[in-house]
Amino acid sequence: MNFFKNFKKSDLTYHEKSSFEEINIDDINQGISQNEHYLFYRDKELIKIYDRFCNHKFGRLFLKGNIAICPLHEWELDLKNEKYINASCTKEPLLTINENELDSPFIEIEHKKKKLDTLNFSLKKNFTVRFINHACLHFAIDNEFSFATDPWIVGSAFCNGWWLTKDSPSDAFEILNNCDFIFISHNHPDHLHPKSLGYLRKNMPILTAGFANESTVKLLNECGFKDITVMDFTSRFTHRETEFSIAVLKSGDFREDSGILIEIGEFKCLLTVDSNLLNFGRLPDIDLLASSFASGASGFPLCFQNYTQKEKELIIERNKKAVFSTQLKTLKLTKPKYFMPYAGFFTSKAERDEYIEKYNKKNCVEDFSDHCLKNNCQLLNNNEYQFFNFYGKKLKNKFKDNSGKYIDNSYSEYLTCESIKIPKEEFFKILSNYFSYAEFKDNLVLDLITTCDNFSKYFERLKIDFSSKNIEILDIHTSTSILEEKTLFEEKKYLQIKVRREELIDVIVNCKPWEDLSIGFQCRVYRNPNIYNSSFWFYFTNVYISDNVPTFDLGNL
Repeated sequence: MNFFKNFKKSDLTYHEKSSFEEINIDDINQGISQNEHYLFYRDKELIKIYDRFCNHKFGRLFLKGNIAICPLHEWELDLKNEKYINASCTKEPLLTINENELDSPFIEIEHKKKKLDTLNFSLKKNFTVRFINHACLHFAIDNEFSFATDPWIVGSAFCNGWWLTKDSPSDAFEILNNCDFIFISHNHPDHLHPKSLGYLRKNMPILTAGFANESTVKLLNECGFKDITVMDFTSRFTHRETEFSIAVLKSGDFREDSGILIEIGEFKCLLTVDSNLLNFGRLPDIDLLASSFASGASGFPLCFQNYTQKEKELIIERNKKAVFSTQLKTLKLTKPKYFMPYAGFFTSKAERDEYIEKYNKKNCVEDFSDHCLKNNCQLLNNNEYQFFNFYGKKLKNKFKDNSGKYIDNSYSEYLTCESIKIPKEEFFKILSNYFSYAEFKDNLVLDLITTCDNFSKYFERLKIDFSSKNIEILDIHTSTSILEEKTLFEEKKYLQIKVRREELIDVIVNCKPWEDLSIGFQCRVYRNPNIYNSSFWFYFTNVYISDNVPTFDLGNL
């Protein structure tokens, strides 16, 4: 029975705060310049003023020569032409002005900040927040009800590219099965983890986000769950008698990702999960903030062959700092009393990924200690404690989890599809059918090569032209440079993906998102131009999955 049937659904409301900044345009130099809040482009009397948020994942743009660069994925913005150089995306200026049309050199730029309204709950509730593992938190509220988030408890994620760095508690599945509902934030397997979900009762109420492509609902249905409540991003569920409310908030970028705002009496908790600029920065003041923190949760840059090793290491260090900086901005925006870094406890355990494990440096929980102190915020270190008891807005006590450890023996089975031996001819048929059925269209040529574990041996090669839907089987010895030159001559983008054969089979046969391959370090990527082909990755990760994909019967192979 749906847990939320007795909850009232109502619209989210906001209040607005405005501030003004005065700028003297005489202080804006010719060419490109910046201050703390803005980027400027000036050509004589023409002036363009931009904010400093990248359109991709809202990294803070900075000037390097004559272009603005995002530190997260190195998107490059041409301020003159309002276009990203290495991405098919534009950026609108906040203002475009002509100096000759002004009565004064002084202009005012209005900063409008919207903050999400919270409810006027006043009860002081007893409740416990328990860290289970990775992004899985368990909330137990008095003797009323309990719920959990994003359970990844056992096994690997991202086609065996990720493994938990922590042991799960021995009673994890017992606790989860006694929950009144489970929240699933998005379809990445470290949050929607089929193996872990397989241990849960199939009548478990599930709360998830109403993404346009139903990217979580499709996979949850595949896992056997039927009691699924899909929440839009403009509403909240409220139970007035117990003073409990929950709202699902969307990530502020193009990705299908979400977080939740939870109100338990007078206590307010925000879980941003992996989102960037959650709810477009329209967030309330809260008591507890839980957010990802580690960095390194991407195949970029280590799996991309457009960069030297030195360049990759510099990008990784910059990404670490950028993620760290983003969390500090959220701290300042929401003013929490407590901060819990979570959703970052993973490692590349397999020997074949030794290179990834060596160079994929991450932030650690303790890195946030000093900054929490500076922001009058207490760090909840789940490396030291796993139970946090609250009364009202105050942390009463914290203690270690002594329930014992869940013994996970699944590492020995880390090659999911190792036993599936598909003949070359059959595999070509499967690949051709898979891409023929897809409705993706773009001025893009995909050079897809299946490989062994260390990417040194090629097995199959396929050329897919998404502009014409032409699919061609290539000899594995086909010259990459000639194929690349021909593609560019035809004014198309070239994307080469070398991917471990077994993991590609796993993704295609089991209708998994393609980001499992990139985030799981299962491929090596080369692209010309060196741009993020966001439409390709989005489509094959969020649209063309689960019931959208043709079924392949491997029973006779």
